[in-house]
Amino acid sequence: MSTAVAPMTVEQLLALPEEEGIRRELIEGGVIAMAWAGQPHEIVKGIFLSELGYYLKLNPIGWVLSETAYRLGPHDAPMPDVSVVLKGRLERGHSGLIAICPDIAIEVVSSEPAKVLRAKVQLFLKNGASAVWVAYPELRMIQVYTAQGVRELTGDEPLGAPDILPGFRVPASAFFADL
Repeated sequence: MSTAVAPMTVEQLLALPEEEGIRRELIEGGVIAMAWAGQPHEIVKGIFLSELGYYLKLNPIGWVLSETAYRLGPHDAPMPDVSVVLKGRLERGHSGLIAICPDIAIEVVSSEPAKVLRAKVQLFLKNGASAVWVAYPELRMIQVYTAQGVRELTGDEPLGAPDILPGFRVPASAFFADL
């Protein structure tokens, strides 16, 4: 006879004792311990932060955030590597997990199992993200997920989100140039 385990809630996740060097996210009630990322992951993440940060400095329409957890439901608190939230969507003075879905969630793939990555993409889109960008450093490719489907960008194909970030266009290759 097997025993069913109830999915963990966000409150239970937050009550877990902190462990040095361990970050956790909650996907469909399952705790995902995020492994240490390697150099390619961190370089690509840094380029996303730099490109989006520069764009948002010139066009102050939102914020670029790094490794921020979002409360998307009672059993979901994903933490994308990078995210974009447009102005007017965050509560002033709020502390704790952000209780909205980012406008754009960005994942840089290093060791994440495909099942978890797929669940996160679907979770973000289901909860209102306009786009989810998934960067694969080893393949030098970015997958762009929207409600309309998925596209793969390589080489000089421009990454952008005209409905959210008007004028933001960066060749996919720019995110992998320093690898």
